[in-house]
Amino acid sequence: MTETDEVGTTRLVSLEVADDAVYRTSKAQMWEGRLALAAVVNLDIARVGASDLVTVDTKHGPITWSLKNGQQLIDAIQIQRA
Repeated sequence: MTETDEVGTTRLVSLEVADDAVYRTSKAQMWEGRLALAAVVNLDIARVGASDLVTVDTKHGPITWSLKNGQQLIDAIQIQRA
């Protein structure tokens, strides 16, 4: 999936939703990021062509992920935040 982060950088990433954070990893760019679930303010999903566009508003700015099934990602984040 692709990610556009708070500063506008776009990269291919893998996501892992854990108890306290969403871990974002880009092997191609040798980059890792951690989004604390406590920093998530709002989650939104929109359909764009064949992909879902998931926008996460955080305390530091929006992060957008483009993926096939965005609802699963939103559900996983909401379960961990509960």
